[in-house]
Amino acid sequence: MVEKVTRQISIRSALGVLWRSLVVGLGFTLATMIGGMVAQAVGLPLPEMARRMEPTQALATTFLSGVIIGLTLGPLAARLTLPTVQRVGVMFMVLFVLNSLINVIEAFFFTTTPAAEQAYGLLTFAIGHAGLAVLLGLLFRPASVDQGLLTALQETLSQRQRISWAWRFGLAGLLYVPLYLFFGMLIYPFVQVYYEDPSLGLNLAVPGFEVILPLEVGRGLLFVLTVFPLIAVLRRSRWSLAFWLGMTIAVLGAVTPMLQASWFPLTMRVVHGLEITADSLVHGFIIAWLLGTTRGDKHEHRH
Repeated sequence: MVEKVTRQISIRSALGVLWRSLVVGLGFTLATMIGGMVAQAVGLPLPEMARRMEPTQALATTFLSGVIIGLTLGPLAARLTLPTVQRVGVMFMVLFVLNSLINVIEAFFFTTTPAAEQAYGLLTFAIGHAGLAVLLGLLFRPASVDQGLLTALQETLSQRQRISWAWRFGLAGLLYVPLYLFFGMLIYPFVQVYYEDPSLGLNLAVPGFEVILPLEVGRGLLFVLTVFPLIAVLRRSRWSLAFWLGMTIAVLGAVTPMLQASWFPLTMRVVHGLEITADSLVHGFIIAWLLGTTRGDKHEHRH
């Protein structure tokens, strides 16, 4: 009897996550459409790649991306025991930086797309992510509110001395570079032609190492700074943090961007998706182990 009741509760819980995720997908699609209208209204040019996309395909991949984010990051949002406004703010920062800004920064050096066209995408998704963050914050609520973000950050930072935090943040950011290079070298033979053949019209380029190294160091540090509020608020064991951070970075940095980049050849999308997913999972593990605290380990052990 108890087993049957438990199963029914689990089914209801799964269905609850599913319908909320479908709403998130619809809301993200609508908010992104509004973002595109605003970008056009302020005079930003529609990117060439976007002009090649079928409107129905763009809507479908945006909706599916929203559903995937709801299914994966919805449960994460429900674990952020913050007041609603702060929870929405944290989710917006994570979504916008990991799903948009950090990719646009790289695209500035790895593509020949004009800056104005990249600004169009940035503004479009800023509005899309704002709507997405609001929906995640309202539809996936924690069972209770524990404390504010500032308090959580202060308590977490108090667990170590400043010098300890400094080298841990620095190392977590720097270690992204060898991960990026290792996985990139593994897959480059499969995508090399797309970067080196301009006749394909993909507007791709490969800068020199004098650009790549400082660029990826900066992106690595941006990853770390963006997810640190999650570490402070979640208060989970390092293994649990590794799961949530790795999944978040992978979904926002690999799965949904490659799903939506329908102007790229399928082989390129799959290969890059696998590459970025792999380095995201490993980087999430590294960040969790370097920046997780005994406070998080003890908190999860008590629960």
